[in-house]
Amino acid sequence: MAKNWFIAGAVILMAAGGGHALLALLEMVRPAFLSPVDDSVRSAMERTTFSFRRLFPFGDDVNPTMWRLWLGFNASHGIGVFTFGLVCLMIALHDYTLVERIGGFQALTIVFPAVYCVIAVRYWFYAIAFITVSIFACFTLAALAG
Repeated sequence: MAKNWFIAGAVILMAAGGGHALLALLEMVRPAFLSPVDDSVRSAMERTTFSFRRLFPFGDDVNPTMWRLWLGFNASHGIGVFTFGLVCLMIALHDYTLVERIGGFQALTIVFPAVYCVIAVRYWFYAIAFITVSIFACFTLAALAG
């Protein structure tokens, strides 16, 4: 039963991360999903850079506007969450005993969605909090059942 809960948590992670990455990639072609409702905000993001840039001048060939940073962050964020879920799934399917034997791995799978849940409640929206609570529950139930 532990393995099934763990796999369920990994699959939800992959779906959430993959979905987010897909929306970010679609946003690069046609802004619709991750764009501000007020078009003037996106326009302002396209015209400005960020303060950190002054520390590391990039040259004229790179244009790190806030809009490009926003798109890149969302794409990399989604890919990272998807990849973590994929690694969890691969380990579980290859040899589930590794989940318990790799020191700290099970704790990481519980802490990861818990941290995302706190961030979701504070900065994002409750649908994401629900998804992260679901992932947290799956990984916690896997640990308790194991």
